[in-house]
Amino acid sequence: MVHCSLVPPTIPTIDGPNEGSPGNVYIYTLTSEDPDGDDFVYYYVDWGDDTNSGWFGPFNSGEEATINHTWSNRGKYVVKAKAKDTYDAESDWGELTVNIPRSRFFNSYFPKFLQNHPIIFSLLQKILGL
Repeated sequence: MVHCSLVPPTIPTIDGPNEGSPGNVYIYTLTSEDPDGDDFVYYYVDWGDDTNSGWFGPFNSGEEATINHTWSNRGKYVVKAKAKDTYDAESDWGELTVNIPRSRFFNSYFPKFLQNHPIIFSLLQKILGL
Protein backbone atom coordinates (compact mmCIF):
# COMPACT_ATOMS: atom_id res chain seq x y z
CA MET A 1 0.00 0.00 0.00
CA VAL A 2 1.32 3.45 -0.92
CA HIS A 3 1.16 6.03 1.86
CA CYS A 4 0.07 9.49 0.79
CA SER A 5 0.09 12.43 3.17
CA LEU A 6 -3.23 14.24 3.28
CA VAL A 7 -2.49 16.48 6.24
CA PRO A 8 0.41 18.98 6.14
CA PRO A 9 2.81 19.49 9.04
CA THR A 10 1.81 21.85 11.85
CA ILE A 11 2.57 25.54 11.52
CA PRO A 12 6.22 25.92 12.56
CA THR A 13 7.06 27.68 15.78
CA ILE A 14 9.88 30.19 15.39
CA ASP A 15 12.00 30.76 18.50
CA GLY A 16 14.78 33.30 18.74
CA PRO A 17 15.50 36.97 19.36
CA ASN A 18 12.79 39.44 18.38
CA GLU A 19 15.15 42.43 18.36
CA GLY A 20 18.76 43.13 17.58
CA SER A 21 21.21 45.32 15.69
CA PRO A 22 22.17 45.44 12.02
CA GLY A 23 25.17 43.27 11.14
CA ASN A 24 24.81 40.78 14.01
CA VAL A 25 24.14 37.08 13.49
CA TYR A 26 20.96 35.77 15.14
CA ILE A 27 20.07 32.10 15.62
CA TYR A 28 16.50 30.81 15.28
CA THR A 29 14.96 27.40 15.88
CA LEU A 30 11.99 26.01 13.98
CA THR A 31 9.78 23.15 15.12
CA SER A 32 6.93 21.39 13.31
CA GLU A 33 5.33 17.96 13.53
CA ASP A 34 3.64 15.94 10.86
CA PRO A 35 0.30 14.60 12.15
CA ASP A 36 0.23 11.88 9.45
CA GLY A 37 3.31 10.34 11.00
CA ASP A 38 5.61 11.12 8.06
CA ASP A 39 9.18 10.82 9.25
CA PHE A 40 10.64 14.03 7.86
CA VAL A 41 9.85 17.71 7.49
CA TYR A 42 11.59 20.46 5.53
CA TYR A 43 11.53 24.18 6.31
CA TYR A 44 11.43 27.39 4.30
CA VAL A 45 12.10 30.79 5.90
CA ASP A 46 11.27 34.19 4.44
CA TRP A 47 13.36 36.68 6.43
CA GLY A 48 11.26 39.73 5.52
CA ASP A 49 14.22 41.51 3.91
CA ASP A 50 13.82 40.10 0.38
CA THR A 51 15.91 37.03 1.26
CA ASN A 52 14.91 33.47 2.08
CA SER A 53 16.47 30.19 3.11
CA GLY A 54 15.08 28.04 0.33
CA TRP A 55 13.84 24.62 1.43
CA PHE A 56 16.25 22.97 3.86
CA GLY A 57 16.20 19.67 5.69
CA PRO A 58 15.14 16.97 6.16
CA PHE A 59 14.58 16.98 9.91
CA ASN A 60 12.77 14.38 11.97
CA SER A 61 9.18 15.36 12.64
CA GLY A 62 9.16 17.37 15.89
CA GLU A 63 12.95 17.89 15.89
CA GLU A 64 14.29 21.43 16.25
CA ALA A 65 15.94 22.87 13.14
CA THR A 66 18.47 25.66 13.66
CA ILE A 67 19.16 28.45 11.18
CA ASN A 68 20.79 31.87 11.46
CA HIS A 69 20.36 35.22 9.78
CA THR A 70 21.89 38.68 9.69
CA TRP A 71 19.91 41.80 8.81
CA SER A 72 21.94 44.52 7.09
CA ASN A 73 19.52 47.38 7.65
CA ARG A 74 17.40 48.82 10.42
CA GLY A 75 13.70 48.07 10.30
CA LYS A 76 10.86 45.90 11.49
CA TYR A 77 10.85 42.50 9.78
CA VAL A 78 8.21 39.79 9.73
CA VAL A 79 10.01 36.44 9.65
CA LYS A 80 7.77 33.75 8.17
CA ALA A 81 8.42 30.01 8.12
CA LYS A 82 6.53 27.06 6.70
CA ALA A 83 7.11 23.33 6.76
CA LYS A 84 6.44 20.57 4.25
CA ASP A 85 6.50 16.81 4.52
CA THR A 86 8.08 14.28 2.19
CA TYR A 87 4.90 14.35 0.05
CA ASP A 88 5.16 18.14 -0.41
CA ALA A 89 2.12 18.91 1.77
CA GLU A 90 2.87 22.43 3.06
CA SER A 91 1.82 24.03 6.34
CA ASP A 92 0.54 27.56 6.74
CA TRP A 93 3.05 30.25 7.69
CA GLY A 94 4.32 30.76 11.23
CA GLU A 95 5.44 34.32 11.98
CA LEU A 96 7.77 36.24 14.28
CA THR A 97 8.25 40.02 14.16
CA VAL A 98 11.87 41.14 14.59
CA ASN A 99 12.84 44.75 15.26
CA ILE A 100 16.30 45.86 14.18
CA PRO A 101 16.65 49.45 15.48
CA ARG A 102 19.60 51.76 15.19
CA SER A 103 22.71 50.58 16.93
CA ARG A 104 22.78 51.05 20.70
CA PHE A 105 25.54 53.61 20.35
CA PHE A 106 23.17 56.07 18.70
CA ASN A 107 20.25 55.17 20.96
CA SER A 108 22.11 55.35 24.28
CA TYR A 109 25.58 56.80 24.18
CA PHE A 110 25.48 59.46 21.49
CA PRO A 111 22.78 61.67 23.14
CA LYS A 112 24.67 61.48 26.46
CA PHE A 113 27.90 62.34 24.68
CA LEU A 114 26.30 65.42 23.14
CA GLN A 115 24.87 66.51 26.50
CA ASN A 116 28.34 66.32 28.04
CA HIS A 117 29.97 68.16 25.10
CA PRO A 118 27.83 71.22 24.35
CA ILE A 119 30.37 72.77 21.95
CA ILE A 120 30.28 69.69 19.73
CA PHE A 121 26.48 69.70 19.96
CA SER A 122 26.43 73.36 18.89
CA LEU A 123 28.74 72.66 15.95
CA LEU A 124 26.60 69.74 14.79
CA GLN A 125 23.49 71.91 14.98
CA LYS A 126 25.15 74.52 12.73
CA ILE A 127 26.47 71.90 10.27
CA LEU A 128 23.15 70.07 10.04
CA GLY A 129 21.10 73.28 10.02
CA LEU A 130 19.04 72.32 13.06
